[in-house]
Amino acid sequence: MNMKIATAIVCAATSSFAFGDTVGDTVDVRYTGVAGGSDAAHLQVEGGTYYAGQMMHEYTSGDKAGQVFGTFCIDFAEAANTSGATYQIVDIADAPMPGAPYGQAIADRINAVVANAAALGWIDNKLQGDVNQVDYLAKMGAIQAAVWEAFGSDIDVDDSRTYSSLANYYYILTDVQTFDSSLRLSGLRAIVAQGQQDMLYVVPLPPAAFAGLGMLGGIAGIRSARRRK
Repeated sequence: MNMKIATAIVCAATSSFAFGDTVGDTVDVRYTGVAGGSDAAHLQVEGGTYYAGQMMHEYTSGDKAGQVFGTFCIDFAEAANTSGATYQIVDIADAPMPGAPYGQAIADRINAVVANAAALGWIDNKLQGDVNQVDYLAKMGAIQAAVWEAFGSDIDVDDSRTYSSLANYYYILTDVQTFDSSLRLSGLRAIVAQGQQDMLYVVPLPPAAFAGLGMLGGIAGIRSARRRK
């Protein structure tokens, strides 16, 4: 993710899903900008100051063309740009592309971050955050910071150039007393493309699975009442 303050960085997942999405499929999307634009939270990471938060994308083909969705970035080696690309849906363990695969341990750490954010009520189980919630931009920045940290980026939430609001929610999210490393978000995958930042993406379960899981409310539902702040 090498887009400094002048450009903007952040990621997104989908607000609407087709049940054809699965590992090995492709989606055509383009980056449209970080949520909040220049108001997005700043984070000191890898020796530079970056925008951190939800990265907004738009589908450019298929039955979801024109729909906008938000996600979180899992690739600090490439820059997001607005040219658009065809992305492949892969397991997070197999991202980034190009680059050495993260493997399952890092994939689990990334998943735990967004699952705990969902348990707090900051995002839903499709990674979408309510823009009207209190401190939306700071919470999204905190999630992105924790995701970058999960795959090994050198973040510094205590640096004077990092927004204090982001740092506050980062410490809420990662609090060792409440963070549950066993939590997982169902269907969480990655979308990857050469020359573009790789992002998180949620693949829906088949319709039959929803009957048993109560619309995927599982991971966030039970815990959110206890942990929401």
